[in-house]
This record gives sequence, structure tokens and C-alpha cells, in this order.
Amino acid sequence: MGSINLYRIDPDKKEQCLRDLENRMDTRGEKVLEDYTFTFLLDNSSETRQVAWNWIFNEFEIPEAMTMVSPRAVVLISNSSFDSTYIATFGHSYFLIDKYCEKDFGIKFARKIEFEDIKTTTLSSTNSLLSKTVNAYIRYNNFEFDSGESFAKIKARMKQPDGFILFKPMLEMGSSIKFSTQNDCLEVLMKIVDYVENIVCNYPDITKIPIFSKIKDKDLVNELNHKLIKSIYDGNTQLAISELEIVGTNEIFNHNDNEYSLKYGHHEKSVSSSLSIDEVKAFCDEFDLDYNSTVLDIFVIVCKEGKSVVTKRIKDYVEYTEDSHKCILSKGEWYKFNDDYLQYLHDSIEEIPVIYDPKYDFNTGIHNTFIEQLYLADKDNPYIQGLNREEALKKLKEKYYAERVFNILRENDGFDNYDRRCYTIDNTKFEAMDLYKNGAMHAVKIGSSSSKLCYAVDQSLSTLKALKNSDIRKELPEIDTVVIWLVLETTKKPEDIKDIFSLNDLNMLMLKNRLDQWKKEVRHKGLKPIVYLNYRYT
Repeated sequence: MGSINLYRIDPDKKEQCLRDLENRMDTRGEKVLEDYTFTFLLDNSSETRQVAWNWIFNEFEIPEAMTMVSPRAVVLISNSSFDSTYIATFGHSYFLIDKYCEKDFGIKFARKIEFEDIKTTTLSSTNSLLSKTVNAYIRYNNFEFDSGESFAKIKARMKQPDGFILFKPMLEMGSSIKFSTQNDCLEVLMKIVDYVENIVCNYPDITKIPIFSKIKDKDLVNELNHKLIKSIYDGNTQLAISELEIVGTNEIFNHNDNEYSLKYGHHEKSVSSSLSIDEVKAFCDEFDLDYNSTVLDIFVIVCKEGKSVVTKRIKDYVEYTEDSHKCILSKGEWYKFNDDYLQYLHDSIEEIPVIYDPKYDFNTGIHNTFIEQLYLADKDNPYIQGLNREEALKKLKEKYYAERVFNILRENDGFDNYDRRCYTIDNTKFEAMDLYKNGAMHAVKIGSSSSKLCYAVDQSLSTLKALKNSDIRKELPEIDTVVIWLVLETTKKPEDIKDIFSLNDLNMLMLKNRLDQWKKEVRHKGLKPIVYLNYRYT
């Protein structure tokens, strides 16, 4: 029994894909069946190398084993009666073809058929500490997912009618579809492509599966690219590379399974340990490159068994969420969240209680008054000694920044101030919370964007994790409620702010994804999640 790994090529990338295949592979044959044309292309390399475990041959004085380096072949499939172009991949050629495919092809197919047994699912959780989650099931027939998650791969048993013999029921679906067949021949491949094209083009969706849809508006793509670059320049975006990515239906771990080199201009360096942003930063430091201006254009050369199998930019490895258009950058392409994704996220966020009390609102005047009183009360403070009034006030304001003053002022409201109070686990210091009152720990953040406000969520999640440590639990007061206190910077007037506020009104998709994950973590600990919302008027 063989297997067929089938891709559908993105029409916008078809010509580029064909040029790449022409440069990398030799055409070895062509056949026509009915309306279909099949073209067989084979990697023109015949290079061999020793297997990595040849040491055991040497120990027993046996001649060393040799293997062909990364064998690759594809079958290009076209049909005169429809516009779609399909490619079946063999060997390691999926690395090459995946970047030219319709990314939602496999999951789009899965939405249109019924399943009787779900085996494994791989989900992407944007802006979560768990960027990819793999779930395995035993005798399960429902797609299980949380809000803020989209499917990257599904392995499941399809419900097939009696007498169906074209392919086996067990399918793997990602950006490609992997079929198991009883008979390996072009006629079977032709019938599978015919079947898939009919399902994808003519059948309605019958299963809710959150996925991303590619953005084809070039003006919007350019706008999103500019926003990403500006965000990196401004230091508002922390890029990260997931250890797990799905290439077709293959799980690829970005560590020692592959070999990597980083390249920019004439600078090149092998990465022996892993592919990570830290390695990229080290590469920039070594060759005196400005990280912010070059990071997205650094090339990653992926090698398998000593041979390059694919070269991509760092941009193809990072994920970034753009709030205003509800889009995500994934594998170098921009996608919109589909309705299933957004609806589940909306419903999850609505479950979080939100408290707004205008007496906690903050503004520049309150901040300045605090600094003025501090100056008048302690003019002889060595910290500002020798400075004139204007210089002293400026220096005090740097030390007592807005967030610190906000927390200090809450002491007058009965809160215990834990800001800047650090604890240690395994020689690592962390700040458990900013404020505490009546069993509730509060993480406070002032800001106007997801990237800034998410720091409060990260702080709270770190403390939840630290609560597993018995020594830390002893040092902290009793906790039954966990609060994220968001102080939104705004130019609105106080009278324009409504008392009842929904988090879903915020145009901050990244923040809502993180709050969704935070809510689940808090509840898993048996605690109550709450969001406090206030404003800082500027």
C-alpha cells in the first residue's frame, strides 16, 4: 500500500513554482490520461553520503553504508477542464512545494467531509505561550478546540460509503492531503484529484473548523508589511520562531532534526544548536548588522543530510498578529481570521467579568501633582540635589513613571503595593504582582496597544506558573482571584467613556487571544479571572 501527498498550487504562485521546478529538477516523462496531463520531474542530483550512524559499522569492521542525499521527485498534474494545478510530492520535495501551495487546501477539504474517528490534531494558538498544540485521541469523533485556535493539521478517519475503494479512510490534512492507496498508479492519482477538485469546489462546509484565509488585496498586504516593519523598529514586536511547524502534512521540529545556516548578503553562518530568534540576534551581533532593519530579510537555509532542501526568509518563520485588520502573518503570508475563529474568541472573551470604576482613572495632571508634592516634600533628596526645579521634576518623573505612581496611589484605596517586590525561583527573579487586595492579585499595565498591554497577561501567567512552587506560595498572601488591570491610554474626554464596557469592543486581537489563554489558565488553577478597566487621559 502506497501513499500520495497531494498539494494544490496557489494560482498567484504557479509561474514561480514552475520556474523553480525547471531550475531544480529534470523532466523525465509525460503521460496523458483522459483530460489529465501528468509530468514527472526528478531531482537531478545523484549525490550520496555516509549515514550518520556509520560508527557502528566501523566498530564491527563492516564497510560503511551510503545513502542518496535527500531524494526528491514530483508529479505535476493539470487538467484541460479546470484551472487548478495539483502536485504530488515524493521524498523531501514537500519542502520545495509547500511554499507555493494554497495553505488552507487540506483544511478546506476537511470542512466539507464527515469523520468517524479523530486521531490527532495540531492547532496554532496565536499569541499564546503554546504556539502549536498537538492532541492525540482514542475513539473520538468531534473536533475539539478552544477560542483563539486554528487547525494546522488533522489526522482522521473519513466516513466513506459502502464499496468506496479509491483510497483508505485514514487521511492526513494540512496544507496538503496525504492519502493511502491500495494500488499505486497514475489512474488512481487521476481519480483522487478528480474527487478532491469536486469536493473542494462544489460541496458545502459541514464541519466548523477555524482556519485562516489568505489576503489577496495587494494594497492591504503592503499596509500590513509596513506596520510590521514599523512595529519592529519601534521595539513593540517580539519575534519568535515556533519549534514546530507543519509542512504539508509533516511535523517539522526546528531543532536538531535539520541543519540550518543563516545568510545575509555575503555573511553566512551555520547554526548548530537550534533555529531561534536568539541565534538570529547573535548572527547580527557577530557581523555588526542592525537587527531591526535586517531581521526580516535574513535567509534561513534548511539542510537535510548535508544538502540544502529549501531557503526561506526569517519572515517565513515568524507569526505576528495585526490588530486593526484582524490579520496574522504566518509562513510569510498574511491571513484573515475566518468567522469560526472570531466567533469562538468573541464568546470566550465575553465570559470574563469586566469592572470599570471611574475613581481609578488616571491622567497627566494626577501624575504631575504627585511629582510636585514629592519634590516639595524632599527637596534635599540626594537623587535631585544640585538640580534646578525643572530638572529635578523631570528626573523624579523618570523614576516615578506613570505606572509606578498609579500603583502607589492605590495604597490610599486599601491595596497592598507589591510593585517592584521580587521573588526568586532557581536563581531567577520575578515580580509576582503589582497590587493585592482581599484575596485578589493584580497585574497592572498602562498602554494603548496589544503589544504593551500583553505584558500584564504575561506577568500574571508567570505568577500562576510560580504558584506550583511551595516556597513561593508561602511567601505570597492567600489568592482566590486573579486580576488583569488594564489602564487604557486615550485622548477621549471622561464624559465620553461609557461605564459598561466589553473587552470585545477593543480593537486588540492579540490581547484578546492572550486573555483567552490567561482565562483558561486561571480557571485551571481553581481561581477566578477578572479584568479591571480604567483610562489614562492624555
